Amino acid sequence: MLVASCMLYASGWHIGGEAGYALNFLSTKTVWPNTYYRPGHGIEASFIAEYDINDSLSLSTGLRYIEKSFIYHHENSGITYAGYMEMDHFLELPLSIRYSYSFGDLSVFIGAGGYIGIWFLAQSFGMNFSASETPDNTLIENSNGDIMELTDSDNLFEAGLLAETGVSWTVADDIRLDFTLRYEGNLTSLVRNYQENAVHRYNDTLSFSAGCLVPIGGKR
Repeated sequence: MLVASCMLYASGWHIGGEAGYALNFLSTKTVWPNTYYRPGHGIEASFIAEYDINDSLSLSTGLRYIEKSFIYHHENSGITYAGYMEMDHFLELPLSIRYSYSFGDLSVFIGAGGYIGIWFLAQSFGMNFSASETPDNTLIENSNGDIMELTDSDNLFEAGLLAETGVSWTVADDIRLDFTLRYEGNLTSLVRNYQENAVHRYNDTLSFSAGCLVPIGGKR
């Protein structure tokens, strides 16, 4: 127990959190005319644990909640119309190795690694409209955060690669502020591979976050 405590004291661990903005780019195919997808907006928030290997290299991991959304638009000669945003919610475990170069209390860093995650919730915001010659049969559906059912055709597991860069500012001996620009490239489709003639969907996300970390176990 004493040995473990001494190792922790000398280890150079930092813990903290970050939060920021996420812009998601959905990659998929569609054969329908007048149909397209646009990037969607969301937020991300993380618990961070970082281990300093030496003065320049560190390992960063944690638990991240991130919203990955896209905007879907489809129109067919005014007979049908769909314009809605789908907001997909994920929990992720990232792992990256970072290289830092310091200028006094400021340092710049670059990092690369990967992540795995779970898709646990989907919501819809927007409108679907289908016209009919009989007014009573005209369908207008409005959604404002309605929960969408996740089915067997959805792949709830995700994995991908990440790259990041940013600036760290040590404002005190025990407080460090991080400002991070991060890109996540998805390697797993949101659609299961066993589906015949499946149209796959991939999320690539660009995010900017601000975080605060504090050392635990003392300094190196």
